[in-house]
Amino acid sequence: MNDSLTLTEAFRAMLIFLDRYYERGGAQSEDIAALLSGISQTLWADGSTNDPAQWRDWLEAVQAAKGKNMQGET
Repeated sequence: MNDSLTLTEAFRAMLIFLDRYYERGGAQSEDIAALLSGISQTLWADGSTNDPAQWRDWLEAVQAAKGKNMQGET
């Protein structure tokens, strides 16, 4: 069994995780609400994030997690 996810699948999993966390907390965190609004993929037909900078931030986070920080740090 292969448990690997594509970048898009992993991003979607993170979105679902954060959304469920937000709902369990009574939907009271303005910070999480703003984050969810930016990373949601509800505005664009191509599935882009509502805030395009959030996708770039995601890609940088993936690279950092792989030990390949975009600024050359490990």
